[in-house]
Amino acid sequence: MYKQSRSKRWLGVLREQLAILQSAEESFAAFAEAAKHQQGVRVIGERDREVMTSTARDQIKLTLQSQNLGGETHLAKTLDPVAQAVRDLSFGDGFDETLRTLINSIENALPLLEVQMAADDSIDEIIGELERAFLISLVVTLTSHNVLIQKVAGWEGPHQRFLQGYLPTDVGHYFDVKTLDYAETGGPGRVHMQDLVSAINGGAVIMVAAARPKTVESYPEVQAVSYAQWFSYAYSLWEEQFRGRIAKCFDRQAETKVRSNDVLNDFFGDIRLIRNDFVHNKGVCKESAAVKILKWVERGKPMHITAEQMMSLIDLFPRDELIVPPSTRQPSGPPTKIPGKVDPQLLEDVQQRGRELQLTDDELAQAVLSAWLAANSGS
Repeated sequence: MYKQSRSKRWLGVLREQLAILQSAEESFAAFAEAAKHQQGVRVIGERDREVMTSTARDQIKLTLQSQNLGGETHLAKTLDPVAQAVRDLSFGDGFDETLRTLINSIENALPLLEVQMAADDSIDEIIGELERAFLISLVVTLTSHNVLIQKVAGWEGPHQRFLQGYLPTDVGHYFDVKTLDYAETGGPGRVHMQDLVSAINGGAVIMVAAARPKTVESYPEVQAVSYAQWFSYAYSLWEEQFRGRIAKCFDRQAETKVRSNDVLNDFFGDIRLIRNDFVHNKGVCKESAAVKILKWVERGKPMHITAEQMMSLIDLFPRDELIVPPSTRQPSGPPTKIPGKVDPQLLEDVQQRGRELQLTDDELAQAVLSAWLAANSGS
């Protein structure tokens, strides 16, 4: 999964803008040198300097704006010289010097950002990162089917005109997934257009002259696919990236150890339950009958989640709850297997000694890990 990190995003932004600014500096120097020896060489004026550095300056300014850096964070301190150098950049007589200052500030920031990618963040920064990733994933999910709807509409129009006799030939009845275009014949990588029509079908109201209106309800297949993917992604985002970071942050301030399973939240607990039913129960409500906040589902029935319900997740995001340290500690849970592999002869010797001490395999593993931790816990 893509790692959510402001330092990582800043690395990407500054590396690209540094290349642009270095290229601009080389270009200006080359024109200035050529002007000393040749007549008619273009004079690089203030307007040229503004234009050739505008993309880099704009990207840095926009990223600063989007990150809303403030306070005494390591990231803010690292980027303050860059922000100041952008503000101080002059396009007049001091251009060469101020451009070099900006380039130097970026070059100095890059190694610091590399280090900060693994550094500890404040709880506000961690929750901000989680909410950003959460919102971006929702944007992708809620708009992912738009291209498909447009392609179906682009096919249905000429197809209907052909049926009505307005076009001499019909449009191809297949869709090529690689080229995103219509095709005359089927084959590998192609799906029949009727399958796509069916996949986006959200029901219809049928009205015919002199007949009563009829409503046909249908839950779009593409909606089920995209929402199932989102719940799986959102759960992984919480469980694999942020729950541990939140626990680590709280642990630095707590008198007793804070672990990942101590960080509980009903909102993300509901996401886990819905995710489990999408993954393991074919989208039928079973585990998710126990949800506490996202009460959209009913036991034994398909989870037909609506776009409106998905958008309500934006307002339901538990920002204020997540910044509060857990007040209780959870039990350890059932025993788990030890990851990794060891030398077979070493394992044989350890097991032999365990038998001599009349230890079970579980007791032996517990003793070995406890001894290692005790031996390596010092500063």
